[in-house]
Amino acid sequence: MLNIHLLIVALLFVNLGFSQSECYNSDFSTGTFSGWEGYTGLYHTPNVRKGIVDNRHKILTVSSFDPRTCYQLTTIPPGENFSVRLGNELGGSEAEMLVYTMDVTPENSIFLYKYAIVIEDPGHIPEEQPEFSVQITDATGKTIDPLCGAYKVYAGQADQDFNTCHYDNPLTYKKSTVRWTKWNTVGINLSAYIGTTVKIEFTTKDCAFIQHFGYAYISAKCAKLKADLKLCGNDTSFELSAPYGFSKYLWTYKGQPVGLAERTTSLSLAAYPEGAIFECTMTAFSNSNVCESKIQITLTKPANITPLFETTTSCITEQIAFNPIIFENKTVINYPNLKWNWDFGDGTTSNEKDPKHVFVSSGTYSVKLTAETESGCSFNIIKDIFIDNNLISEPVLDPNQIFCTQNATISAINTNNQNLKWFSSITSSTELPTTTALIDKTTYYAAINNGCLGRRLAFVASVLNIPPPIGDDTQYFCAIDRPKLADLVVKGTGIKWFENVTDVNALNTSTPLTNATYYALQTDLKTGCESKDRLKVNVVLQNPANFLASGYKKELCLDDELVIRSLRDENTEMIFYDSENAISPLSDSSPIRSGSTYYAATYDPKTNCESIKRAAILVSTIKCDLIVYNSITIDGNNINNYFVIKNIEFFPENTVEIYNRFGQLVYKTAKYGINENYFYGEANAGEVFQKSKKLSTGSYFYIINFKKTVSSENNLQKGFLYISNNE
Repeated sequence: MLNIHLLIVALLFVNLGFSQSECYNSDFSTGTFSGWEGYTGLYHTPNVRKGIVDNRHKILTVSSFDPRTCYQLTTIPPGENFSVRLGNELGGSEAEMLVYTMDVTPENSIFLYKYAIVIEDPGHIPEEQPEFSVQITDATGKTIDPLCGAYKVYAGQADQDFNTCHYDNPLTYKKSTVRWTKWNTVGINLSAYIGTTVKIEFTTKDCAFIQHFGYAYISAKCAKLKADLKLCGNDTSFELSAPYGFSKYLWTYKGQPVGLAERTTSLSLAAYPEGAIFECTMTAFSNSNVCESKIQITLTKPANITPLFETTTSCITEQIAFNPIIFENKTVINYPNLKWNWDFGDGTTSNEKDPKHVFVSSGTYSVKLTAETESGCSFNIIKDIFIDNNLISEPVLDPNQIFCTQNATISAINTNNQNLKWFSSITSSTELPTTTALIDKTTYYAAINNGCLGRRLAFVASVLNIPPPIGDDTQYFCAIDRPKLADLVVKGTGIKWFENVTDVNALNTSTPLTNATYYALQTDLKTGCESKDRLKVNVVLQNPANFLASGYKKELCLDDELVIRSLRDENTEMIFYDSENAISPLSDSSPIRSGSTYYAATYDPKTNCESIKRAAILVSTIKCDLIVYNSITIDGNNINNYFVIKNIEFFPENTVEIYNRFGQLVYKTAKYGINENYFYGEANAGEVFQKSKKLSTGSYFYIINFKKTVSSENNLQKGFLYISNNE
């Protein structure tokens, strides 16, 4: 059985302020601007652009001293963990805004904001100075109260408790006069707007003339509008407390001032009857300094609580160490929102109402339960509990077990068939499920379970975390090479490839690659452990387009060099083969034969790949010498009546020019000999006197340009033509 000795003590606890906000993220405690809207603009138009801008809206999580205040101002207010800097030190006539929107309820009807201002003082008129302002509006943007809903301060303004720092500005290389304030706290009573939506707007501005900066640090919270009464047990005095954040407080009873003009004041209990009503007038900090709110509180009977608790366990005394003991809270609760604090006498505590606790050593422990009211009255009870040694032995485990990341759970530990339970600490009362993932170098605790738990053994997990292989996330191949999985380039050992990131069946390295994504893991060859993460590789198969006409005839001259290079196109890089499926390409000097078919693939120099498609080319030879008949007769009998150039039809890419004896062009045409395009002795070009008329009898000079092959240069043939005009 448990041996228990009883001692009851009453204590007084003083609550000094608000610990958490009743408005979501008003204090930036999420580390984000969630719940806030940001704007930027210029001096006269501060909300032109919506959005959070880095370095103009900046959340601070580590406090430091601002150098522009001569290192006297902390960037996060005392007692807080976050703030935001609105604006920066760059100047530029910039302006920034942060807007917080909230639905007012009885639980958040006091809005508290803390601010500190850092602004240069160039001595401009007030309407052009750097400034900081706060405005509280309704949902339509209208200021809710001209006296309480707006506050503005500019550089050098009187009665603002400015401090001065003469700062060497590294941006301008000049000494700047900086005005700054210590952290101020302002409380705004929004109880008149419960059930409505309000917006709180914070604005900072540089000066209107670009050069001088202005910024501020801000933090905000919400709280319930209520006064607190602290009257505990047999106290002879009581304490009244108003909400935090107002600049002035005045306590009255029946219209007469009482106590101190402070947020908290103490009064004699004997001087006031039960039921006495006290009123506090609170003045918020504002430009007008007349923004007042009033709250009341009634004097009630002293708070009295008698804490009680019992302990139970399922194990016998000789096995009680290392087994959870249930502490059942039997306190009669007459007050709302009580707080609980347990001190188990072994250096550990709990804030649960009915906690479980594990003692790891034998001995007598003084366990204390403290109950605390909202007003700060606290009462406690102390019981002595005797814990005997646990006779159940520790488990026996191999400490050198190594686990692979992908299957490292408690169930993977070799327990030698011992019935064990696992815990995260030597005193934890919560069992870990066997599916719990093991973390490398983390200590877990095992206890033999035979209905009761034995002493706990520390087990340090050794989880081998194999990194994924290293390689380019996109790899390129020529489709003509028919690449395989083995051609992918990665660094690692025991590489395995998969089609999907969750697949368990590896692909064969001879698997042909496609335009797809593959996933690789690497394996530790000693332990067989595989990397948990997989390298993702995108495969791109490159197949250049082949724009060559399929199955066309290539005509070559009999006197040309009949080799592969004669088949080339001057605008396209080509690779030739003697069959459609041939592997080895033909060299440029390989001979070709008339009537044979050859196959051409295109080559892309950018990708160094050739096309899979091959165009068939049938080779034939033709006579390519031009035979020119150098006279024509114009007499109307259709005999020898046009300029005959034999074989010109084999060269449709040609031009013919004819000049008179004065060197004047009298005839010019392209594609001579095609579609009855012949010279019948009629002029068609130049500045001939009788253009479109038959030329006179005489000698003329001709020039013929033509190509023997597509890839060859122009061939030129010249000579004299005699025209006999008998008409």
